[in-house]
Amino acid sequence: MTHDAHSSVAEPYPALSRLSPLTVTERVLCCALAEYLPPTTWLVIGPTAWPVAGGAARPTPIWPLPASRMVLADAPVLREWVGTAGWWEPLIARGCVVGGLIAPGETPVAPALLAQLAPLVDVIYTRRMAARQIIWQRMLLQIKERYAAGEERGALLSEVFSACLGLALQPATEAQALTIDTLRMVGRSRPLWPDEAAFAELVLAVTHPAIKQAQVLSLAAAGIAHDINNLLTVILGRAQLLELDVVGEQIADLQMIESAAEVGANGARRLQRFAQFEQLQMQPVELAAIARSAVALAERELAKRGTISLVAELADLPLAAGHAGLLHTALVSLIMAAAQAMPSGGVVRVSGDADERYVWIEVADPGLPPNTDLHSAAAQTQRAHTIELAIARQTARVHHGHLRVVADPAGGTIIQLQIPRFSERNE
Repeated sequence: MTHDAHSSVAEPYPALSRLSPLTVTERVLCCALAEYLPPTTWLVIGPTAWPVAGGAARPTPIWPLPASRMVLADAPVLREWVGTAGWWEPLIARGCVVGGLIAPGETPVAPALLAQLAPLVDVIYTRRMAARQIIWQRMLLQIKERYAAGEERGALLSEVFSACLGLALQPATEAQALTIDTLRMVGRSRPLWPDEAAFAELVLAVTHPAIKQAQVLSLAAAGIAHDINNLLTVILGRAQLLELDVVGEQIADLQMIESAAEVGANGARRLQRFAQFEQLQMQPVELAAIARSAVALAERELAKRGTISLVAELADLPLAAGHAGLLHTALVSLIMAAAQAMPSGGVVRVSGDADERYVWIEVADPGLPPNTDLHSAAAQTQRAHTIELAIARQTARVHHGHLRVVADPAGGTIIQLQIPRFSERNE
């Protein structure tokens, strides 16, 4: 059969006329085209190519799609499909190339068939690309949450790019140095389609190390601002009490202290408001699993020291209501704080428990000696206002939980990050 030897330019193609743009699919369209085109023809719709004779689709091996008719010999990437004898026929709708035909033979496809085919291809193309965008957006949210929850960047990128884009990261590839340009050259013979390239760029962006660093800095700033405000409130209150018992020039000195404390407290409160998390979406989270991930990350960070051992005794716990990324950051901070308190080495123990209200992870921290009065000002300023504990304290606050510091019978202290248990009311 020739490509359209029996039809005039004005005559419609009945098999195509019966198709509805609302319900047409790639396979149905190929079946209709089989009446008018050789079985070796391929129908290209955006990033996929479908055999008219039926069968599995293949990825389109070229981007951008050529916007003009050409013989296959002039498009080397397409020539492998049907040999050198054939034509590339673009399908244009709304001024854009939405697909085309890879058709064998010496005679080009009739313009009337292309004109009737283009609108049908356009609706399928628009529908499929919209569906891909929804899939990409959902996957980006999952990737962002997994990275925030502590998954190692290189392993996460390798899994995502292999499953979604068919890209195999080389073992020697440094995850920190990955760019969209290096991804285009690894593990794939065909180019990235535009939405695939955009997805890859966004994956690299949401897993950028600076994202996690900014999150930690924000937590630290808010936590330290809160602690500074508390300390300045004590200074302000003491100064005001002393004013009742002094006379002469001492009153002016105390008023200067009071004024400086007020200025500092106001500045700390502004910093806290700037860095706070206003809309924290609470989800059911497995605190024990987050703690195991935090221990694994801390082990990698402490491996070069070689003198710190982490022992995790973490049974499954009830679900907590929280944000996995923030909780992971807080637990890593607690573990690292405990390790820093042992410059000569030692063992950091991580465990967990729960009661009717809270689920918690506790880190045995030797930062304070046994029998220390944890309520004294000296103990609080010595240990309770480090950056790591400020991060954990702020995390507990935004989760409506607590950070408890209790004496460890074995020596030192135990730091508990207590998070409310999940219930339907948390949703």
